[in-house]
Amino acid sequence: MNKWRIALICLLGVLQLSAFAAPKDNARKEKSKKEEKVKVDEPKRVYLYGVATNFNDSVTYITQVQHLDSVIIHPNGALQNYSIYSMQLKVYLEGTLNEINQTCAVIYSDNKKKLEKRFVKTRKKILSDRRRTLKQVGTNAFVFEKR
Repeated sequence: MNKWRIALICLLGVLQLSAFAAPKDNARKEKSKKEEKVKVDEPKRVYLYGVATNFNDSVTYITQVQHLDSVIIHPNGALQNYSIYSMQLKVYLEGTLNEINQTCAVIYSDNKKKLEKRFVKTRKKILSDRRRTLKQVGTNAFVFEKR
């Protein structure tokens, strides 16, 4: 008798969960409308800056905020050829400044004001760490190239 109760309770629990897990027809219609509204990736003006650090060294490099025209940002927010831009910074630091083993990141946005706020925040964070030395890479020395 006790086993039947447990089995019945489990069966009712599974039925309740399956009722909530199945999408409603309205949700399916809304999803198809959203898929129709997604446009083909259009080129935009993108603003970006780079940060490079070597975890065995105290020096961190940061570039100025720069812009690139006609760059594609996918609907999920990913920058097309993102890795190429971080590699450009890495090649510059290794070739010109002879800084090896740099870990490079590129921060980007299509909104210049938001990116400038993020840039200031990143600089403050690096400067607040007394163990780190911040070196600015000017636009006269390094410029990101569209690929």
